[in-house]
Amino acid sequence: MMASLSRALFSLDTVYLLTGLVLWVFAAMTVGDIANKRRIGSAFFWFILGVVFIFGSVLPHWLTGLLVLAMVAIDGTGGVSRGDYNESTKAEQAEHARKLGDRIFVPVLMIPVVTVLFALVFRLLGLDVNRGALVGLGYGGLTAMAACLLITRDKIRVLMNEGRRLNDAMGAVNILPQLLASLGVIFTAAKVGDLIASGIYHIIPANNLFFLVLANCLGAALFSMVMGNSFAAFPVIATGVLSPLIIKPFGVNPEMVAIITLTAASSGTLMTPMAANFNIVPTALLNMRDQYGVIKFQLPFALTIWSLHVILMWTMIKLF
Repeated sequence: MMASLSRALFSLDTVYLLTGLVLWVFAAMTVGDIANKRRIGSAFFWFILGVVFIFGSVLPHWLTGLLVLAMVAIDGTGGVSRGDYNESTKAEQAEHARKLGDRIFVPVLMIPVVTVLFALVFRLLGLDVNRGALVGLGYGGLTAMAACLLITRDKIRVLMNEGRRLNDAMGAVNILPQLLASLGVIFTAAKVGDLIASGIYHIIPANNLFFLVLANCLGAALFSMVMGNSFAAFPVIATGVLSPLIIKPFGVNPEMVAIITLTAASSGTLMTPMAANFNIVPTALLNMRDQYGVIKFQLPFALTIWSLHVILMWTMIKLF
């Protein structure tokens, strides 16, 4: 009985449930935000996302798809917007930060600490370490919330209101990682990588290693730019291009070229607004004037890094 209860409590479903409940709290607070002229649409958006998190494992896939389309329709028609959060003035915020001092970093540090602890416990128990890290990330967030309340002595309503402010600042891009991950699964299932490999095979001679490496790294970066996530793009390129055109014909060490391909793909995330968590969310949180300011700054570095990946992979294959 206790074992089954523990498994249920420390499962991903529980983390999703808690996430959905927080989104429902945000939705309820948004309904009461008179200053938000689109409060009904905004509240409905976050309510639907909460439904997906809470009931996603039991809902039919077609119904979840319809809910996602409803969210897209709400945001696409301008139904999601920011409201009023009764924020402190800059001077009050500075004074509050001065009083807290270095303690302000404690909640942030609690998240990785709890995440690592959960991963270690799952490993010791012989369970899935990746799942343990994800569960730990959820409980790390809860621990950080509790630490915030203890340090600031504020009420839970203040905590949730600040959470709603940050959530609204990011807006609909919050759901972009889930959508892009789904896109990666669809591309892989549709064998898009095989189609790309066929095109490369007809353009580049099979014995021209440098141009095959160039095409591999370019495809990885471009797909990352489209999907906004190198981990979603990597399976498409690895199965369609890297393995059949480089690893098998040239007898290359898979581990060596796989990690280089993955990091080459990551350079693409520096150059695309689709990588919203890295390139768009910061501009919203920092109220930057140029929405693409982060990307413009990163672009020359990203191109340099990508070029070095091409040279590195070609050199490593030649030497080893």
